[in-house]
Amino acid sequence: MDFIHSSGVQVIQHLQSNYKDYHDFLNFMSSVGDPRNIFSLYFPLWFQLSQIVGTKMIWVAVIGDWLNLIFKWILFGHRPYWWVQETHFYQNHSLPQLEQFHITCETGPGMLVAEAFEHIPSIHTASFKVYLQTSLFLFSFALSFYFLLKLIHIDLLWSISKAKKWCVNPEWIHLDTTPFAGLVRNLGALFGLGLAINSQMFLKSCKDKNSYKTRFKLTCVAATLTTLQLYDLIKVPTHTEVLFYTLSFCKSAVVPLSVVALIPYCVHLLIGDSEKRLD
Repeated sequence: MDFIHSSGVQVIQHLQSNYKDYHDFLNFMSSVGDPRNIFSLYFPLWFQLSQIVGTKMIWVAVIGDWLNLIFKWILFGHRPYWWVQETHFYQNHSLPQLEQFHITCETGPGMLVAEAFEHIPSIHTASFKVYLQTSLFLFSFALSFYFLLKLIHIDLLWSISKAKKWCVNPEWIHLDTTPFAGLVRNLGALFGLGLAINSQMFLKSCKDKNSYKTRFKLTCVAATLTTLQLYDLIKVPTHTEVLFYTLSFCKSAVVPLSVVALIPYCVHLLIGDSEKRLD
């Protein structure tokens, strides 16, 4: 493991030493690749273009991130910025100096894990019961696994204390990067998607003749992205963990509910009214 971590440190050193001129671009690409953008940017765009692709995108993100969380708990992957401060790998050498940024101070474990997601054609037509059962299973399994390891005195939240200890700027540490925050956020999105796809608002708007028109799709995209940008301004209070996780779940559930059902239904009503007036 030390060899793997040291290789990661070498890659970071190489990038920070030889590509300083591309600092802003690399930070931008890291932000673009943030998994949280799946729910706030990529999913809203793709769902309006292809409902099947958008639906599968959420499933891949949720199941993949859940597997990532479980494997990280098992493998105890260290982030290079913390590992380099505590390892004895560099006993006779000076410690490598790694520059930190706000996106490097996440509080979850940091080992890279690859996931595979089986192609399941029936996902797009799954009932709300399937979504609810899947969400409950993923949450129950993760919570049971957490308490099981805690019983044998393994602290799965060790990564939070590491981040607090070694992050150069405490303001970069946020509760929404903790392992459970990601889990709650993903399950909220899955629950909201199931609720939206099986709602009457979605069924009415997607079966309407206007739903296949470019004007309808572009209006939905513009309205969705604008709404989500305003919605992102709502900050979840972090002074109480239970309240934070509860509100995070609700906030995440509202995103697909708005993208899939609420906004298309409102656009459907507006376009329908305008066509009636023209007639």
